[in-house]
Amino acid sequence: MIALDNVGLRYGNGPEILRDLSFEIPARSFQFLTGPSGAGKTTLMRLLSLSLRPSRGFMSLFGADVSLIE
Repeated sequence: MIALDNVGLRYGNGPEILRDLSFEIPARSFQFLTGPSGAGKTTLMRLLSLSLRPSRGFMSLFGADVSLIE
């Protein structure tokens, strides 16, 4: 249902905040997102909610390529 392949994110011309992120979350699965402060949990959730767009890579939500969603 959610797939990320080699996704990277940077703010402006700064360094990549997230890089080479690849994973799949199948339909009807339950996942936990944990990690220390500053690890990128909120940034990942903002990517998945389309409040941020990846700087590079492929991201698919519910079978739709997010680069085609406006």
